[in-house]
Amino acid sequence: MPEKPATDPAARINERELLAELEALRTLLSGQGCSGDGDRADVLGLLRLCPGLTLDHWPDLAARHGLHHWMAVPLARAEFPFLVRFQQVLSDLAFQTEHDPLTSLHNRRAFDRILARELERARRSGAALSLALFDLDDFKAVNDTHGHPCGDGVLTALAGTLLGQTRSYDVAARLGGEEFALIMPETGLAKARAIAERILAALRETAMACPGAAPFRVTCSVGLACRKGPGETGARELYALADKALYEAKALGKDRVETAPLADLRPPRRESLVASNEKKFLFTGS
Repeated sequence: MPEKPATDPAARINERELLAELEALRTLLSGQGCSGDGDRADVLGLLRLCPGLTLDHWPDLAARHGLHHWMAVPLARAEFPFLVRFQQVLSDLAFQTEHDPLTSLHNRRAFDRILARELERARRSGAALSLALFDLDDFKAVNDTHGHPCGDGVLTALAGTLLGQTRSYDVAARLGGEEFALIMPETGLAKARAIAERILAALRETAMACPGAAPFRVTCSVGLACRKGPGETGARELYALADKALYEAKALGKDRVETAPLADLRPPRRESLVASNEKKFLFTGS
């Protein structure tokens, strides 16, 4: 049977009916924990047969009506192409779960997971690990002057600069708004600072082009923190150190890199000192 074109009135009526049903179902399930994230063990998939709807129509339909969490699987013809399609849908959903939709960088959820993993790896190996937080300077003025679409372009440009100036094993993420992060495994403070300075230099040279506006440039402030050795520095502490350094960069004039004290250079815990003194007394009597 030939496929109905998208302009066919009957096809438009079917589409409206399908959308109404999907919206009703989405409303019904919104209070039942149906978030689409797939983290829980008790996951239920719902199947609805849609005769006449094809894969050629579904991507556009999903994009226009926010149906990205709904999975379309054809149930006719040869099985192999549809299994490939099924695998691609799962890959796309996994990517959307851990990546920022605007910049395609890792999102905050993925950043937290990767930072915890890299900290554990650094703790086991004794290698250095550096974390840089980037915040665009005066970004509100960009949105107010040129509009939010232009601001989105600036955010995308910074993301491209991060990816273009870093190594394959560094991890760039957008944490939210105009704040970005860069995890640099096996990287000491001096090397991490050189990487951050290189990123700032590249950003200064990037001309931002927005419709109806003359090209302009933006700058960024960076807070940098590093840990090394078998210390107990956690993700929250390392982030706090980098965040404090970022505020210092802002206060000192912006468009600069400020570094926090090394996270592993700290006095021993008091319990360790007491234990050491007790051992000295037991073995030397003084």
